[in-house]
Order: sequence, then structure tokens, then C-alpha cells
Amino acid sequence: MWTEFWDMHSGGSQKLEWSKIYIEAKEDEAISVFYSRFGRNPDRVTCTCCGEDYVTYESETLEEATDFQRNRGYELPIEKRGMTIEEYEKQEHVLVIREHEISDHERNVSVPEEGYRWV
Repeated sequence: MWTEFWDMHSGGSQKLEWSKIYIEAKEDEAISVFYSRFGRNPDRVTCTCCGEDYVTYESETLEEATDFQRNRGYELPIEKRGMTIEEYEKQEHVLVIREHEISDHERNVSVPEEGYRWV
């Protein structure tokens, strides 16, 4: 399983160095890894008028998770659409964290609520 974290630029800015982060884990575990690595809850809502900080998607494969961005994404110029996974990973706005790169202690962290939360 793969979980994608897509930075929505809420509050007017990108939250981390990458706007697309892919973690090879189910969503609940990926949220724990995200918090362990970056010190922020991806479910946080920084600005109530702008919405959530990240949209989160779960996919079976990395190919499926990156399909929209590689083939139809509005951020890509037309000449770059249809890029391979390898080409996409080299984009400076993309971070891919594979399962073997995740330590055991990152998988089950208690993630605190932060900022506003939609209920």
C-alpha cells in the first residue's frame, strides 16, 4: 500500500520542501511516519478559510498513486506528461519513502492533534 500526501498550500504556502510525499504504508501508519519524519500532523488545518493542509490518498501501488501527477497533473508542462516513475521521483517537489526506509519506531507514533481539525 502507498499513501500520498498532497500539500494544498493552505494558508498561502507549502508546508515542507516537497508538495507531493508518497509513503509505502497504509494511511494510518503513513500518518505516523509523516509525523515522525516532519514533526507535523498531516491532518492539520492551518487556515479554516483555505482548508486542510494535505489531501491524503491511499493506493495499491506507487504507479497508481503517482498516475495523475505523472500523466495528467496540472503542475506538469505538456512535454513532461507521461513520465516514468523514475523520472517523476527526480522532481524536486516529490519525496518517496519506501517501506525499507521506515524504522519500526516511526510506524506507531501517537500523533497529536494540531491546529484546526474538520469534524
